[in-house]
Amino acid sequence: MPGNVSAAEVSAAAVRAAVSVAARLGVACADPVVLGDGANVVVHLTPSPVVAKVAVSTPAVRPDVAGWLQRELDVALFLDRAGFPVMAPAGEMPAAVHHGDGHVMSFWTYLSRSGAGLADEGIIGSMLRDLHAALRSYPGSLPVLSPLGDIPAFLARPQVFLSSGDVAMLEEAYSRLTAELAPASIPGQVLHGDAGTGNLMPVGGRWVWHDFEDTCTGPVAWDLAAATASQRLDASRVLAAYDDLVNEAQLRTCEQLRRLHLTVWYALYAERLPDCRPRAAELLASWRTR
Repeated sequence: MPGNVSAAEVSAAAVRAAVSVAARLGVACADPVVLGDGANVVVHLTPSPVVAKVAVSTPAVRPDVAGWLQRELDVALFLDRAGFPVMAPAGEMPAAVHHGDGHVMSFWTYLSRSGAGLADEGIIGSMLRDLHAALRSYPGSLPVLSPLGDIPAFLARPQVFLSSGDVAMLEEAYSRLTAELAPASIPGQVLHGDAGTGNLMPVGGRWVWHDFEDTCTGPVAWDLAAATASQRLDASRVLAAYDDLVNEAQLRTCEQLRRLHLTVWYALYAERLPDCRPRAAELLASWRTR
């Protein structure tokens, strides 16, 4: 975060940019409502049924953030046209990345949550199996496990909360785990990329996938690890619901890489969002005890 600009000021600037770009595209917004603030500022452009997703943290580790957002739009549009339950790009404007006031953003159809709970193991396992089946016919070309690149990109930045020893420790873990996984040599398929329970949303009596920004190709273990690595879930029940063959060694390695990915992202969030600092410290400490 540049200079002494506060988290609130960063969020407010992203909201203003979203409202301005939407107006230019013919979408009116009288009362923007921020739905989330993390990697992106997500804002409902009320009264329009449109949500803007404005990149705020991601440019720090993803120089081509527009490419990531466009891949997300393309995959979601493909799934929506196939009748699969996903949050669709907004129909009020082209399904393309937009720029304004120094921000990069995309626009989505607003969906109202029908409950506050998270998907359980049975739901996420079966929904992920069905998602993978639908994605096997995706015609586009996607990079291999692109989210892993966030880790060295973050560790190469000037650090606010990590010591030089912490950086060396996490770099060693990244080198060791990616060598174990050898991503480029693994046959894979199109993946969600970040298939945790937080990216399944209850809408009108069904569950809907969203947030495909990390979509990529790779082993199904990468997507499964988003759930099986969670301390809140029973991994065996997730795998039973997925009900397909999974390489156990790949899954164990992907679970560790997931935790490492989460560690660097929380360290990045902590630079801008004070509320994230306790979780960032907790995740970092978990690597010191390994």
